[in-house]
Amino acid sequence: MNTIEKILEKKQVRITAMRQLLLEYFLEKNKTLGLVELEKVFPRADRITIYRTLKTFEEKGIIHSISNGTSEVKYALCKEFCTPTQHVDSHPHFQCVKCNKLECLESVIIPQMELPKGYSIATVEMSIRGVCSNC
Repeated sequence: MNTIEKILEKKQVRITAMRQLLLEYFLEKNKTLGLVELEKVFPRADRITIYRTLKTFEEKGIIHSISNGTSEVKYALCKEFCTPTQHVDSHPHFQCVKCNKLECLESVIIPQMELPKGYSIATVEMSIRGVCSNC
């Protein structure tokens, strides 16, 4: 059994050709990817199939979504220990204002926050915009 099949099996995701292809591409590129880019990479695949695969991966803790202030959601690989109920995505995301590259800043940790009594946190997202090291 190869690495991709092992990941899918561990996360309890049924193995299909599209799921294997998408996961392989995420692992190979190791960067944030959106539906539009994936449609270009896999032009013969149905848009709905790609979208459903992304949602399944997100629900199972394989990838996490990143809202970058545009209409397109981007996705990045989760840490190995993320689960369907516990995504450990406590890092900010950086978007370059010159090249538009979006990346996870995993070495920077978002601090824990104390909310007033009666409030509960569902998600915490932090976006940083600036100029990347390549620009």
